Amino acid sequence: MTKRISLLRQYLNSSRTIHYSLILVLPALAIYEIGILILFRDSFFEMRNSGEILLRSFFTSIKLTNPYIVSVILLSLFALVMIRGYKLERKPGVHANYLVFMLLESMWWGVILFTLMHLFLQIPFQMVTLEEKFANINLAIGAGIFEEMIFRMVIITALIVVLNRGLNISHSVSNILAILVAACIFAAFHLFMESYSLPVFAQRVSGGVFLGILYNFRGYGISVYTHIIFNFLILANTW
Repeated sequence: MTKRISLLRQYLNSSRTIHYSLILVLPALAIYEIGILILFRDSFFEMRNSGEILLRSFFTSIKLTNPYIVSVILLSLFALVMIRGYKLERKPGVHANYLVFMLLESMWWGVILFTLMHLFLQIPFQMVTLEEKFANINLAIGAGIFEEMIFRMVIITALIVVLNRGLNISHSVSNILAILVAACIFAAFHLFMESYSLPVFAQRVSGGVFLGILYNFRGYGISVYTHIIFNFLILANTW
């Protein structure tokens, strides 16, 4: 029994590290970027997702709009951080079974999130052509990767630093406030792509809180795949 608890603790600790997260996320990022280059080959800034709007805006501001170069930069940065995280952890090898468990765990959380969000309302999607369906599948992957990176990894981490170290607020209260504020920012950014509706906005905030808590306890990789699974379930519910 003690050995099983120890193995579970090893999985929980390792699976939330950045290098395990990026090992899991990197293939999805590659699929997404390849999909972008195929589906939106004629437009650098075709609508993607609220998280990627910030990244693409940054690249545009520095006059870097070649989609192939941008895709290579993003993939390279993810790979470098993954390798760096692996070296910092100083543990030999990668447990492949952990990656399988992370995917299964993400599916579980994705189903829970989908069920909870449908307590608010269903999000309608209108997809007519086959290309539109593939585009939305690709968008679902990208939204999980970039929205979790911006609104969870970056914003929550930054807010915790400011609240805890800057304002000397306790770590637990800083975590709660950071998750709530990041969820509101997450919901607000979707207003760039859709008209305001209180039920939809409340749904976004609630989903942001759920994913923020999940990120805080289970790491970036699992929050990404939970978000992707949630998006896939929404799409599947419309077909």
